[in-house]
Amino acid sequence: MTSRSGLAPGVSVPRARQIPRDDSGTPAPAGAADRGEPTELAEPTELAEPSDGIGGPQALFRVSGYRPGPDGTELSMAVGPWLDGVGGTPAVGALGILADDVLGRPVFVSRPPGTHLVTFELSVEVVLPPPWAGPRLLATGTVVAIDAARGLSRCEIVDGGGRLVATGRAHLRLVPAGWSQPEGIRASTLTAAAAADLSARDTLGPAGSTGAGRGGPIVVPGRPEFGNGSGAVHGGILFCGSEQAAAAADPEGRLTTTSVTIHYLRRADLADPVVYEVQPEHQGRSVAVYRVTARSSGGRPCSIATVARTVR
Repeated sequence: MTSRSGLAPGVSVPRARQIPRDDSGTPAPAGAADRGEPTELAEPTELAEPSDGIGGPQALFRVSGYRPGPDGTELSMAVGPWLDGVGGTPAVGALGILADDVLGRPVFVSRPPGTHLVTFELSVEVVLPPPWAGPRLLATGTVVAIDAARGLSRCEIVDGGGRLVATGRAHLRLVPAGWSQPEGIRASTLTAAAAADLSARDTLGPAGSTGAGRGGPIVVPGRPEFGNGSGAVHGGILFCGSEQAAAAADPEGRLTTTSVTIHYLRRADLADPVVYEVQPEHQGRSVAVYRVTARSSGGRPCSIATVARTVR
């Protein structure tokens, strides 16, 4: 997500269906990943000016074009070599930035006053494996339900040929506005040439270029262009890194990723390396399931992902 709602002023957000609040009433687990959104919004149903002011992760994956659509918030991502992952093939994990932003934005603009968002769970199911038709993918995100403690959203992603590429869903927790002290998304300082040299495989650092990672953990140095406005690694980057770590652990590279579900436990600071540990839960001839734990400072897990890969 970015720091603005990206929709025209005066447009109302449809009222979301209210969901029962849990018995505890607690706002969110203290380790949830920071959304990096500003705390101020005049009214929950008031929408700000459209803007493509984006941070490094959005620049890397050419994510832009926030706007209201007939069925929800729309966001697009250009198709190109920046989608290439381990093995030189387009990476399903590259959808992480697009899905994370388009799923969080509609909840953000319709959240209760005085609250902030943290993502707890992000899931993407692949309908059409890559490569995808360009020139752009278009994602539409809608609110499923929201109450004082949490929001649920879903999205669909189609390619340039109008084919359904993937569906996504998110579970976001609402916390008091001052809880995470966000700084707001900073505009990317990447030049076009620098961004062109980065792709999905680079979320794993050098290991992404070599396809390494079959066995030991993958250590990725901190990179400022991977951050959101609060100085943490963007959730979509952790999503992409986890999916690519599973792809790097695939012994023969015969399988393609069909689904990724990631739970965010705590923020991963940009100043620290991220370590991806891959545990094969099952490796068959046609189906494999991997558990990928991303660890940041102190060795504590910041996210845990389940990545399913199958023969297509």
